[in-house]
Amino acid sequence: MLTAVAPDPAHLGAAVDRARTAYDQLSGVTAIWRQDCYALPTESEHFGYRDGVSHPAVEGSGIPGSNQLEVPLKAGEFVLGYRDELGGIQSPQPTVLGRNGSYAVFRKLHQKVAEFRRYLKDNSTGPEDEELIAAKIMGRWRSGAPLALAPQGDEPALGADPHRRNTFLYESDDPAGFTTPGGCHIRRANPRDAAVAGVVRLHRMIRRGAVYGPPLPEGVLEDDGADRGLMFAFIGARPGRQFEFVQSQWMNDGVFFGANNAKDPVTGSHDGSDSFTIPRRPLRLRLAPLPRFVVTRGGEYCFLPSLTALRWLGALHD
Repeated sequence: MLTAVAPDPAHLGAAVDRARTAYDQLSGVTAIWRQDCYALPTESEHFGYRDGVSHPAVEGSGIPGSNQLEVPLKAGEFVLGYRDELGGIQSPQPTVLGRNGSYAVFRKLHQKVAEFRRYLKDNSTGPEDEELIAAKIMGRWRSGAPLALAPQGDEPALGADPHRRNTFLYESDDPAGFTTPGGCHIRRANPRDAAVAGVVRLHRMIRRGAVYGPPLPEGVLEDDGADRGLMFAFIGARPGRQFEFVQSQWMNDGVFFGANNAKDPVTGSHDGSDSFTIPRRPLRLRLAPLPRFVVTRGGEYCFLPSLTALRWLGALHD
């Protein structure tokens, strides 16, 4: 369950003389909105793809990342008060509020499942081709198996293996995107060792999602009017160059990999004029113009204080 609270006029990053006011107001918080979320038994989201496959390793955490080829990122990329990849330290004032804290971004993403299914069906020659196009759009088969490791067909056992399904690179084996298209969702979200690799590490995110709303029954191609989608949560110490950069520069633009203003085929803000191109020999395949499959229905930026900061705020009230 995710719960939104009434806006608090006191800013947690303000000076000490405002911290007491913040604590007093927090003690009287009233819930004004609630969204119930859950996990599907298939571990997928409403479009049918396995979710929660990729996560980075954080230096010093002792928790391995999902890609064994990725060097752990500096703790300061995700936790305030520690050095980040550029050697800087992000810390609000007073310092006690920032040490071991972080920031969270929430988004409620409505998914047009019936429209997505119709698009795949209308642009394919049959069920097998439909699944291939779905994989090319995402960069993974719906089981979670990546095209980079399963280019000829889906491998459900690979998709279910957390130690194998995310350990791969792009540039060394597939620079032109014949296996994993440069414009697909997962290659945009994390270009890994692509030509922009010098800055990729500055834009990594810890991300989790949970579905809301009833699943659309398998095979149904007409919208039933129900609100369904994904509640998205991002954690990071620098939302501007992490979440916001990825959304604006990688998801809703294509300049970084030579595709002009092409947008992400799954989450991009399409207006019906963009199409998706699948590199292949001898001729590339250009699909029909993309409608908007995902619509943002709400969101919030939040500060996450550490336990130390919460105890400090509590002591101010004594």
